[in-house]
Amino acid sequence: MYIDKYKVEIKGSKYHEKTDKRMKDQVLATYQSDEGMNIKSLKNILEELADSHNAHHDITFNIVMKQYDHD
Repeated sequence: MYIDKYKVEIKGSKYHEKTDKRMKDQVLATYQSDEGMNIKSLKNILEELADSHNAHHDITFNIVMKQYDHD
């Protein structure tokens, strides 16, 4: 299967200096591309991101598949 584009957000807690509190569910990093690839390559990217950000749980996917337009 071929993936046309992807976007991965890494969420976690971030320290806010002004309030001296940890803020939960904050976007820590975003990785995205409009360059297509095989889904097997995307799997490798996801594993590398999970390892490098220690983000191995509570993973959510939002997938949109469009029919081919014959017109």
